[in-house]
Amino acid sequence: MVIISILICAVLSYYFAVFIQNKKVGYTLAGIFIVIFIGSIVLLVSNEYGHFGMKKVTSEKTEQIQTVQKGNNILLYKELGTSGKENVYIYRTPETAKAKNPDHTKAKLHVTNKVKKGSSSNTLTSKTTRWEYKNGFYSFLFSISGNNKEFIKQSNTFHIGDDWIVLSTTQATKLSKEMKSKKVQAQMGSEGEAYVKAAVTKAMMANPTMTSAQQKQVMQQAQKEFKAQAMAKIVEEVTK
Repeated sequence: MVIISILICAVLSYYFAVFIQNKKVGYTLAGIFIVIFIGSIVLLVSNEYGHFGMKKVTSEKTEQIQTVQKGNNILLYKELGTSGKENVYIYRTPETAKAKNPDHTKAKLHVTNKVKKGSSSNTLTSKTTRWEYKNGFYSFLFSISGNNKEFIKQSNTFHIGDDWIVLSTTQATKLSKEMKSKKVQAQMGSEGEAYVKAAVTKAMMANPTMTSAQQKQVMQQAQKEFKAQAMAKIVEEVTK
C-alpha cells in the first residue's frame, strides 16, 4: 500500500501543481501530497532497512534423523570455508530415508550447528528466527515489499547417541576405503573371533550352567563391543 501511495501522491502533486488554474489551491494541494509522498518514502525506507512495523518471531522444529550411511551410525558434514562455522551437516529423516538426495543444513552465514552426544533418541532441533509483521495493519502497508518472514538466523542442534561418529565427508570416504580393505577385514575377522571366544569363555567360567540362549546373547554383545572398538580405532586413524 505504501508503494501505491507513493505513486499516487507523485502523480497528484504534479497534477495539482501544473493543471489547476487557481495556483494557490493547486500549490496547497500539491504541497499536501508532497508531504504524504515524503512520509510514505520514510515509512518504506524504515521498513526496508529498520524493519519498522515488524517483530522477530522464533519457531522451533524437532524431527527424527537417520544416518546417511546404512550400517554405521555416522553424522556427516561437508567442510565449507576454513573456520568450520559454515559446515553443512548431512542426514536423513524417516520421510527421506529412501529419497535420492539426503537432507542437509543450510549453507548460510547466520546458521549455526551444534552436536550433542548422550541422547537416547537421535533428533535434530532447529530454531529459526524471522521478521514478521506485527499485525494486519502493517502487513497491509508493506506486504507488497515482499519482506514478510525474512530470514534472520537459525540454530541447529543434533542430539545423537554415544555410539554415533561425527565425520567429514572426506574422512568418511577414507573410513569406507579402510573398511573395504581385505587386510583390515581379515584382521577384524580373526581378532573379532578371538574377542568373542574370550568373552564366552569368561562368561562360562562365571556361570557354567549357561543355556545356549544365554551364550548366544553373550556372543552378540561381544560382537557389538568388538565392532565398536574396531571402528573407533579406524576412525582415530582416518581423523589424524
